[in-house]
Amino acid sequence: MNENILITAALPYINNVPHIGNVIGSHFPADVYARFHRVYGNNVTFIGGADEHGTPAVINAKALGVTPRELVDKLKVIHKQIYNKLNISYDNFSGTSIERHASISREFFEKLKENGYIEKGKVNMYYCPTCKMFLPDRFVRGTCPKCGYDDAYGDCCEKCDSSFNGNELINPHCHTCGATPEIKESEHYYFNLTKVSPLLDEWIESKKDVFKPYVYSEAKRWIKEGLNPRCITRDMSWGIPVEENGETDKVFYVWFEAPIGYISFTHELGEELYNTLWKDKSSKIYHFIGKDNIPFHSVFFPSMLLANGEYNLPYDVAGLNFLNYEGQKFSKSKKIGVFCTPLLDSDIEIDALRGYLMSIMPETKDSDWKWEEFKNNTNSELIGKFGNFFNRTINLLYKNFPNLDVDFNSITELDDLDKHIIESLETISTNVVENYKNIKFRDAYKQLMNLAIEANTYLEHKAPWTLIKNEKMEEAKKVLYICLNICKSLAILGSPIMPSKMQEVWANQLCFAGKVDEKGNISNVGKITVEKNHKVGEPKPLFRRIDDDYLTSLTEHFSNSLDISTLF
Repeated sequence: MNENILITAALPYINNVPHIGNVIGSHFPADVYARFHRVYGNNVTFIGGADEHGTPAVINAKALGVTPRELVDKLKVIHKQIYNKLNISYDNFSGTSIERHASISREFFEKLKENGYIEKGKVNMYYCPTCKMFLPDRFVRGTCPKCGYDDAYGDCCEKCDSSFNGNELINPHCHTCGATPEIKESEHYYFNLTKVSPLLDEWIESKKDVFKPYVYSEAKRWIKEGLNPRCITRDMSWGIPVEENGETDKVFYVWFEAPIGYISFTHELGEELYNTLWKDKSSKIYHFIGKDNIPFHSVFFPSMLLANGEYNLPYDVAGLNFLNYEGQKFSKSKKIGVFCTPLLDSDIEIDALRGYLMSIMPETKDSDWKWEEFKNNTNSELIGKFGNFFNRTINLLYKNFPNLDVDFNSITELDDLDKHIIESLETISTNVVENYKNIKFRDAYKQLMNLAIEANTYLEHKAPWTLIKNEKMEEAKKVLYICLNICKSLAILGSPIMPSKMQEVWANQLCFAGKVDEKGNISNVGKITVEKNHKVGEPKPLFRRIDDDYLTSLTEHFSNSLDISTLF
């Protein structure tokens, strides 16, 4: 039976534009997984959207002299353009400022309150007298009371990974204007994480063999340190008001309402689908997120779901690590990195880019983008191995056997080399599928290239061009028929990574019917299935070779990040 699967990518803050590190941390791996499960035969819904509320949007809008609404509307368009350019196949890319999301967030909150998980409490908060606003934790900076780091946030320190109360910060200052903030008392709603902690711990234990080790250990660390009631509201105007009738000036804190977007964005696609994915216990939900988001998706959001009691919990939280750039952290101001707005007017081959991203996926540790590696992956792997096999096979067929009048049943004799490559086709194809399924994307990519290597070796040893020259046509046809079947499997297996190129070679060169990523096509990989009298099309190179001059132009082009002030 086909499974119903919901795949989500972390919601990007719409206060700026993404770089390639943001893409590889959630959007791209989620897309690969969604595409794989579609071609595998499952019923897939892939959603994402913009985290449009919060102080970052307010601060940036204020600096630009526009409203938060104007800011997020403009930037959301650019985000969508970038994800479309990268072939990210969202079924719905929405945003947290839509009314449906506000309504569902309030309903979610009321259910938590009804179930006894919401309480009120007074809290001392930083208030900037210059900016005339309460300051969320990320907009207060100061010295960490635990390790002395001088650029800690209001509630935590990235250097020593400690958390603390805001009034413990030493020498606090407003990150926007530098003024020393005042401490003001304000009453807020709290979510009682302490009360739900036993249920959460039990759920995390049930995921020990599903979560990656570092996701499991991070979730357990939070449990071990103890979960305290956590404030879920803020004093500000931009956000979802807690009460629709306006009797309160509180809005939901983004950490609380943003993940509910996964629910509301699904609901936009229809009540029936929403109920299937979020209420039917046989459905599976996968969250793809960067490692900075692991606690929110393995601890806080599951706690909310457990306390609510009406929704499915995630089957897996696929936490990715960070991508660096040539050994350094991305820096917009220093032009260090690969920024995404240049994609919109670049001739870079997107599937070559996706292939390289697959090869450096930061699955178990941080990884590095290196332009020289991008060039080598394109030239040596995608052209030299993968594309080369397609090109040689199709070229030989096109020139010599425009109508390949054999199928597997008509082949009378298989030698050891034939048997070995047929066995390798089945074994490696199975390995690629299992690696996709288990979110081991680098291994899937490596095995895909290994199949191309084995296929090229087989072609070299068999030398059908020599067989043709010596008029051993039946043997040549057998070899090329086997190679054609390998091409078919390679195209299907490569389609989650390189969807455009694989569809191009599938339809125009291999000349197979339908689409390469047609639902259920995975059942055809690793097998000899091409029918008799198959005709191929004219061969064309799959990828453009990258020389040093072109690489230099790409490096310079992608170092330019958009200055959002130019949009207004």
